[in-house]
Amino acid sequence: MRDLINLPLTVTMSSSIIVIVALIAFFMISWLVIKKADPTNPSKGFMFFLEFIYTSLFDFTKNAIGDKGIKFMPFIVTATSYLAIANLLGLIGLTPPTTDINITVAITILTLTYIMASGIVSKGFIKYLKDTYIGDIKGIVLILLVPISIIGELSKIISLSFRLFGNIVSGAMIITLLMQFMIWLFNTLPPLGAIGTIIMNLSVMPFINAYFDVFAGLMQTFIFATLTTMFIRSAIEHQG
Repeated sequence: MRDLINLPLTVTMSSSIIVIVALIAFFMISWLVIKKADPTNPSKGFMFFLEFIYTSLFDFTKNAIGDKGIKFMPFIVTATSYLAIANLLGLIGLTPPTTDINITVAITILTLTYIMASGIVSKGFIKYLKDTYIGDIKGIVLILLVPISIIGELSKIISLSFRLFGNIVSGAMIITLLMQFMIWLFNTLPPLGAIGTIIMNLSVMPFINAYFDVFAGLMQTFIFATLTTMFIRSAIEHQG
């Protein structure tokens, strides 16, 4: 217990705690708004926003997984909400938690564990193992097939976590290098450097930030959500 108390609080852990607290506050406020909403009146403001988000996520999940997709929405919404907010933290000067490989691997392992559990609950343990690792192959080929299938399942951890980590950290590194370059330019050539720094801040940096902090962050969240729904559908889909 003493070792746990003395664990260092890293920058990315602090950012992750901020994201979690913000999401808890958002979901609690959303619950209060929904509880007080009058279904007989047209939705507007924050309630309209919540309905739009829910409808979009419901359609996305149903189209990706099928009619059973609704029961997987809580996990998908929670995971993607965390990733979306975490990837956007760079906009307010904080370090995105997803620039830490430990966090992306942890999220991926949690997601794949949930997918595996969903498959086992849907099919049963034996049926899930057969569909995932064996299929219709019989005989000596199974000796080669089963290890390959296991490696294929474990490779999803590398695929999901490293894709997310690589894209977010590369964007953060590029922005940091540009900032360092502007500082060097300003200190080395004060008159010209000041003008160059102002021009870069007004013309180049907004586009760089918009791409890496907004577009790339939300795109990686969408890709993670898409792959998660695909894996869930594959895990729960009966194969004869």
